[in-house]
Amino acid sequence: MKTFKNIKKNLFIAGMAALSLTACETVDFGDINKDPNNPSTPSSASLLTNGLRSFGAYVTSTTPMLYVQYLSNGQYPDESRYITMNFSYDAIYTGVLTDLQAVIDLNMESEAVTASNNIAAAKLGQAYFFQLAADRWGYVPFSESLKGLDNVTPAFDSQEDVYRGVIAMIDDALAMIDTGVSGAEGDILFNGDMDRWIQFANTMKANAAMRMAKRDGDMGGFARTAFNEAIGNAIMDDMDNIYYTFLSDDNNDNPWQDRFETRKDYIASDRVVDFLVGNGTSTAPEDPRLAKYFDPVAGSDEFIGAPYGEDNSDVDAYSFITEDIIYDGTAPGIIYTAAQMHFAKAEAIERGWMSGGAAEAEAAWKDGIQESMDQWGVAAADATAFIDAQTYTGMQSIAEQKWVAMYMQGYESWAEFRRIGGPDSIMIDPADVYNGATGIPERMAYGTNTPASNGESYDAAVAAQGADDFNTVLWWAK
Repeated sequence: MKTFKNIKKNLFIAGMAALSLTACETVDFGDINKDPNNPSTPSSASLLTNGLRSFGAYVTSTTPMLYVQYLSNGQYPDESRYITMNFSYDAIYTGVLTDLQAVIDLNMESEAVTASNNIAAAKLGQAYFFQLAADRWGYVPFSESLKGLDNVTPAFDSQEDVYRGVIAMIDDALAMIDTGVSGAEGDILFNGDMDRWIQFANTMKANAAMRMAKRDGDMGGFARTAFNEAIGNAIMDDMDNIYYTFLSDDNNDNPWQDRFETRKDYIASDRVVDFLVGNGTSTAPEDPRLAKYFDPVAGSDEFIGAPYGEDNSDVDAYSFITEDIIYDGTAPGIIYTAAQMHFAKAEAIERGWMSGGAAEAEAAWKDGIQESMDQWGVAAADATAFIDAQTYTGMQSIAEQKWVAMYMQGYESWAEFRRIGGPDSIMIDPADVYNGATGIPERMAYGTNTPASNGESYDAAVAAQGADDFNTVLWWAK
């Protein structure tokens, strides 16, 4: 039997518990229990900013710059010999694509006046990175991707289906853009200027459509139609070139500056230097862009490129990327240029996608060279002299000058080189290569974890596309 003393004790405890519950309902503890670093409500603006920051890393990547032989390695030549074959796509899907999907999801339920522009910017960012993934690996998750725990083993879509999907995403985004209200919140590409997003969308669409040009007949004219829908609103002046802006802050500066703070692993390739010297000399090159791309060897007036794919230990004997890039943290990363679009227009005329003959194609080709010269600040007289001395021979001329103009656009240039080539007479295969590469890589292999984490989809992709190695030619390049 309970004693009176125990009953009093229990009543006291119960009373204090009741008092504490009542007190919790009436006392304001302010922000004590709120973690400012982990907000309970996601911020659409912050997510868009974080997603768009990914552009900076990808447009300054070193590997594709080596693939297309703009650069040579210094004393550690393994990257130019294809030491790494397997590249994981996880960072694209769990990073930028997921962030941008969250922006879309948040704004689908929002009544904010900027909601449609927020969604449009996020969709266009996703379209860019889905295309980038397809350009690197070929078959990639697309239609079943970004489902979170609802689908952790998404199927891989064909490169054609990804490209069709990317075009559809661009069209959806264009239909949503409202230039009559405030721009996308958190937009660090164009600072909320939706007219610039329209330019970006059309440029990306025209570029993607042209990349499908070899397969246009199989697609019933899909690529040709998409190109002509977009090219009229794509960028055509170097003043409208689309860049990623870096800051002087070490957390947001140009990665090229960081790479040269302690070592000099990347130097001018003899392939590009020799091509730009052309009929000139190492001190007076034929192409005036050489002096804008690289600096002369220290203490001289000579431009000297390092042998591609070799051990170049004496790095100071060669030219480096201009100091305006490697020692300036605010040097921008290049996303798309007007030169690209003029070369695409020249190709469209050559392919019969646009009206005109050889004269019109040549004019567009010359415009591409001129826009490239303007982009890099070449003197007008020097640009004119160079252009007037060139002979146009059709697609080979387009391929060569597009390769020259797309310097510092690693992934874009690599994609175009695989599709239409470049200065084939001077491009070489390294004497020593890894991983069985039989030439400049046609694609990157999936991450080593992919067969284990998504085996069924991986096996289906390899069966449809070809061996998971460097040498499998992608759909749009065939």
